[in-house]
Amino acid sequence: MDLRNFSDGTPTFEGGRKKASPVPAIIIMVLLAALGLFKGISGFFNESISLEEAFQNGISSGKSVSGEPAYGANHPNFEYSHKISGLPILKEYYYIIMSDDMQHGLLVRADKDFGENFDSDTYKNISGVEIKGNVKSTSRKVKENFSGSDYRILPNEYYIDLLSNKMSIRWLILGIYNALAVVLLTIHFIKNRGSAPETVVGKCIAGVMIVGALVCTYLLVYMLVQI
Repeated sequence: MDLRNFSDGTPTFEGGRKKASPVPAIIIMVLLAALGLFKGISGFFNESISLEEAFQNGISSGKSVSGEPAYGANHPNFEYSHKISGLPILKEYYYIIMSDDMQHGLLVRADKDFGENFDSDTYKNISGVEIKGNVKSTSRKVKENFSGSDYRILPNEYYIDLLSNKMSIRWLILGIYNALAVVLLTIHFIKNRGSAPETVVGKCIAGVMIVGALVCTYLLVYMLVQI
């Protein structure tokens, strides 16, 4: 703040706002970029096992299971809706799939239409659908729902996430966006010293960044509620 005396002898206070530092925003974006890239890339490099092996030996986190289930539920065995302050974010659908002898069952998370691959009476795989997904730990609510299920001693500690590839891609989008945002924000503050963009191109880029930030915020919430 400057105190200047003018010719009439009246003191005038002249103050200026201190420009906000971009450092906190850059740190947050760097962390989100690292998280997104790590979660996205690591999701494609889990150890692969066959579905038959999973039925026989069980499943655990860090594995990726693939194969053709002989039997499965024709409808979701459990639907789980995630909400924040009453606002629905997403709905999860869990199904039981079974081995050839119907003596072993596994839990999978899939989309709403997954059950259409199985006959409603015999539960046979009528479409020849093959599954592939990473093994994840079940949430408390899902675990409680399947506690005591028969099939056949259904392991409810873990499930096969058939949506894991989509999740990995979303994490990558989040990571790549934040990495680009860090670069652009750093360049902007170096060139313009924190001033608002004045050119049409600069304003367009700023608008795209704002829209991207809103989309990525939704993606982040969407994925975090599933962890």
